[in-house]
Amino acid sequence: MNCCARHVGAAQRCFGWMSKRYERRYRRKGLDDNQLQIVETLESLGLEGKSLLEIGCGVGALHQTLLQKGADSALGVDLAPCMLELAEARAKEHSLEQQTQYRLGDFVEMSETIETADVTVLDKVVCCYPAPQELIRATVQCTRKVIALTYPRKHLVSELWNAIWNFGFWLFRSDFRGFVHDPQAIQESIESRGFHRVFDRDSALWHTQVYVASEQS
Repeated sequence: MNCCARHVGAAQRCFGWMSKRYERRYRRKGLDDNQLQIVETLESLGLEGKSLLEIGCGVGALHQTLLQKGADSALGVDLAPCMLELAEARAKEHSLEQQTQYRLGDFVEMSETIETADVTVLDKVVCCYPAPQELIRATVQCTRKVIALTYPRKHLVSELWNAIWNFGFWLFRSDFRGFVHDPQAIQESIESRGFHRVFDRDSALWHTQVYVASEQS
């Protein structure tokens, strides 16, 4: 997407710089509460034999946990080479290298070349992309059965926190910015494409939601 190219390049540099910090955090603390909710819900819907797609997969902890819970295979997509290097190392460490594949780049730009998956996960990804409608469109196009995602709640605290983060990026001369997109618009965008919500939980800052394709219900 030409309109997002500058932002995507900045995101690649930003998350590459943060990759080792992400890895250290997962090794110390494991998945966060929102991610655990996704795992629990997807497990209850049935993971056995399912193919996974994780957009913005980072160091791989979430989809690799889902593989250990019974999913068959996973494709992780991320902008940052350092993230994918760590994801591949984690997969090898947990004997998951035969079940995992990784691709580098902007998911929206490459979505036409990605095989459809049973389950797609976007954990704290919508807030990093300037064009949420394009991201949702590409996600639905690549998903057969289930979409699970976390994204920011829209209220004063989250918008203030996002503004502080963005001020920090500005100070460091980074073009990357975080976004607090309209939750209703995100939900309607998914539901208008044939998915309905089966799980919806809020934390202080995040929505955690799971959607199932209507023909699957």
